[in-house]
Amino acid sequence: MKLRIDTLFGRMALLIAAVLVISHFSWLAILRMDRRQQQIDYSVDQMMFQLDSIERALDAKPPVALPSLIEVSETPGVDQQAGQPNPGRPRRLVEQFTRRLPQGTEVRLEDELSTPRLWIKLPNRNRWIAMPILFVHNPPPDNRLMPGVVLVVGVAIIFALFVAWQIQRPVRDMAEAAEKLSRQQAVPPLRERGPHELRQLIERFNRMVADLFRIDQERNTMLAGIAHDLKTPLARLRLRAEMLSDPKAAAGVTRDVESMSAIVEQFLTFAQSSEPTARPVPVDKRIHELAASFLEQERHVVLELMAGDGFRMIATQLDRIIGNLVDNAYAYGEPPVYVATARTHEGWRLTVEDQGPGIPEDAIERVTMPFVRLDPARGGNAHSGLGLAIVDRLVRQGGGRLSISNREEGGLRVEMVFPFAALAQAA
Repeated sequence: MKLRIDTLFGRMALLIAAVLVISHFSWLAILRMDRRQQQIDYSVDQMMFQLDSIERALDAKPPVALPSLIEVSETPGVDQQAGQPNPGRPRRLVEQFTRRLPQGTEVRLEDELSTPRLWIKLPNRNRWIAMPILFVHNPPPDNRLMPGVVLVVGVAIIFALFVAWQIQRPVRDMAEAAEKLSRQQAVPPLRERGPHELRQLIERFNRMVADLFRIDQERNTMLAGIAHDLKTPLARLRLRAEMLSDPKAAAGVTRDVESMSAIVEQFLTFAQSSEPTARPVPVDKRIHELAASFLEQERHVVLELMAGDGFRMIATQLDRIIGNLVDNAYAYGEPPVYVATARTHEGWRLTVEDQGPGIPEDAIERVTMPFVRLDPARGGNAHSGLGLAIVDRLVRQGGGRLSISNREEGGLRVEMVFPFAALAQAA
């Protein structure tokens, strides 16, 4: 799985890695500073021990011979102040050593030799003592700690990323479930896991999904019941219309009965929320067959089918989508109706256009809602405001998305895009 920084796991991983690296290397820097101070403290202790040993050797009877770097003289061998050592020399070492000497001690730095020396005149002595500057290389350098720090940071990052991955898994599962819910697909209850807040969120999400499913089932049952109960009275009305002696009145009643029957069929179609299980068929081929049936009904449909055999959908879904859009185009728009398919970088594209006046811009967001009719401008017989709602539901069940816009040259454009992966999963 490719790691993306803009995901929850990616940002948690970046934050954890940054915190661990900064904290460990900050600790390493603090440890290095402390070790340098320890080196200076050890060196100052050694130099104080060395000065004390020199004084004991000078006071011994008889005097003890001193090493070659140690010298005793009436005058110092250099005039440079010890408080101003040259750059690169152990300035802090000399400063701390000077502060530990008795008050009134004079100190000079001799820096010209390969081993720098300090000339010291103590208050209780008349002669100057020259002694080498000692720098103790103990404890060992911090470079030995680097592999261990890197190992600890690596193990900590791996463990932290595993914990972050476990935390974000419920969020990812919920996102996938929400995607299925948006397509009107069945969503099984999610497993409640993770921190307390996530468990609460998952529990409420499951409850919301169950409530939506129950409400949808109740609505569909109500619509299906109404539609079913109306079929028998409509059949009786049609029979009685045929028995009327006035042909004009009989034709009017028959038209009204047919309009009501069409509305009932729309109710039943909208109430059928279960997903079809038939095998998908090539869209281009199926649209050719639908266009031939439209031609028999004196409805002219212009085709521009460029998708190829790879674009496949369930036949019943496709029939309802094209049928509802062509019905709307002839009811509210003007012929001819254009139907086009194509393969794009986003997925398969299905477009239906008419030549009518279009719809108001402020109503575009509402036309896919159930029972919304843009009367009086978009009134008509045998329509209940479910046509585009049915199309939107079927497109989402197929894993696609629907967009509606007015054409610049006039007319309405309905574009449906089906991503390759989503359409394959839905099929």
